[in-house]
Amino acid sequence: MRRLCCALLVAVVAGCTRVAPTPVGGRHAWTIPHTLRIADISDPDHLNPYLSEMDLVYDLSSLMYSYLVISDDRGRLVGDLAENVPTPFNGGVSSDGLTVTYHLRRGVLWQDGVPFTARDVVASWRAVVDPHNDTLFREGYDRVAAITAPNPYTVVVHLRQRDPAFVSQFFAPLQEGGKPVLPAHIIDRDADFNRSSLDTHPIGTGPFTFVSWQRGTSIVLERFDRYFKGKPKLERIELRVIPDDQTIATEVRVHRVDLVVSPAGALFEEYRSFPNVVTELRPWNAQEVLALNERKLGLGDVTVRRAIASAIDYDALARKIAHGIGEPAYNTLPPTALGYERLPPYRYDPARANRLLDAAGWARGSDGIRSRHGVRLAFTLAVIAGSTSLADIGIELQQDFKAAGIALRMKSYPYDTIFSPDGPLFSGTYDMAIYSTTLQWDPDVHVYVGCDQWYPRGQNTFGYCNRAVDALERKGLQTDDPLMRAAIYRRASEIMWDTISYVPLYELRRPVVRSPDLRNFSTNPSATPWWNAWQWDI
Repeated sequence: MRRLCCALLVAVVAGCTRVAPTPVGGRHAWTIPHTLRIADISDPDHLNPYLSEMDLVYDLSSLMYSYLVISDDRGRLVGDLAENVPTPFNGGVSSDGLTVTYHLRRGVLWQDGVPFTARDVVASWRAVVDPHNDTLFREGYDRVAAITAPNPYTVVVHLRQRDPAFVSQFFAPLQEGGKPVLPAHIIDRDADFNRSSLDTHPIGTGPFTFVSWQRGTSIVLERFDRYFKGKPKLERIELRVIPDDQTIATEVRVHRVDLVVSPAGALFEEYRSFPNVVTELRPWNAQEVLALNERKLGLGDVTVRRAIASAIDYDALARKIAHGIGEPAYNTLPPTALGYERLPPYRYDPARANRLLDAAGWARGSDGIRSRHGVRLAFTLAVIAGSTSLADIGIELQQDFKAAGIALRMKSYPYDTIFSPDGPLFSGTYDMAIYSTTLQWDPDVHVYVGCDQWYPRGQNTFGYCNRAVDALERKGLQTDDPLMRAAIYRRASEIMWDTISYVPLYELRRPVVRSPDLRNFSTNPSATPWWNAWQWDI
């Protein structure tokens, strides 16, 4: 799907590493052979990935479940449960773009011994679109008119309209909300999908089987010997929940943790100083963003948004808070996307911010805060509780905005609250918010910026509405030709960049902190980076 841009992902950026020679025998004394100990700061909210928006749940799902297509480490789409990736060139996508055919692998087993068939894909799709289910992210799935299984190893999907992004969204882990295929025999057995046994005892076709979940403490997985790609090399994976970034770093330093799920950027330099610990920076289609709710008075004014973009000291954020993990953002699309181009980055220019607001009639009051027609430029910034780095970004923004006559106060929310369906983002009650997000694999972002895509119909939590962007986003769905789509989305992204659909504070590179004994470890740039866990060993 992204054949024009795959070459951009070939390079891997390596960080500094201090590693002692590996002892004779291939392992250090602290390593438990074939047992990988990983750590994360948070406990999952669900183990059913359809009901969660947590990155940790996506990562765990990639260990236990499988998808129709995935991405390899070079950003190329490859088949997983599907034998290959459907395209117009191999007959998998019809000439009118309305029919997509998946040919499934044979001999795949669920971890309880039941054979995997096309019936599982059909049942999983029904679980996604069932309005009684609390499924998050239905983009792509809701464009399916019908889905059939003419035989146990073929799935034929009929779309309501042409959707070139479909293959990268349908049971693929490439962006936020990626979903694996679930077992039909469990879905059919459990009366209430929202309280299914899959929430506490997953059964997948992936390389590792679920053993136990001690809430708030640990999750244990074991090797699935009959995994369809081959017997995994690791025998066991143990996730420890350690709700403090510094404590995780200590456990890495003393070699009681072999891999950190999401290393804290603020501690990356500290990790680099540890002997016998590998630190790397790898490509990642992600950004740290400042979301602006344009339905709020003041933020609907494009001049105010442009002034905000000019008021931010991006270099200070990258230097003080990103600690070398962040780099300048040049687009709202990731480098892998059709139509990506390096646009002039937003630059710190407080004089311009003040000129824009002065010219638009936003006058300073006696307290230095600007207002116009009774509307004050005073906003609340939603941040995730417990995140030191996000709080530090908020403090920097408070200072930057004050110089432009904009007041900003912070309000913290628990992680599972800020992103919940009734939380500040999806309820539209926030003014501004900071969070990191993985960008769409396909350049189609209509669900995030469309004028008719307000949540819950879509995922437009920004309140952004631009008719020219709307028209281009719709036009981009009318052809499968990559050159035509690239031109369309290039123009759409230029408009969004100029009108500030949101403010990318910086591009993220994926930090990796791991034991030097962990072999064959590889990531891809998508939302779910663990694509080859069956090949890992320690």
